[in-house]
Amino acid sequence: MKILRVHALAAKVLVVAVKREIGWCAYCDAVVGQDHMAEFQAVMHHGVKLSEEIARAIFPQFSGMIYER
Repeated sequence: MKILRVHALAAKVLVVAVKREIGWCAYCDAVVGQDHMAEFQAVMHHGVKLSEEIARAIFPQFSGMIYER
């Protein structure tokens, strides 16, 4: 998976958009909040996959790409 964007919803909550085989998807999880660039890997691997509706609201720049469910 390739990281497309990292977005902090709050100091201790990250959302990570990743490129998948066909399209993209987004994962969300709580983090310590000390270094988001070091913490996003864990979100990508252990976070909860967001619904398409929520992911597209957070990352509207990917509107032309397929969301992988």
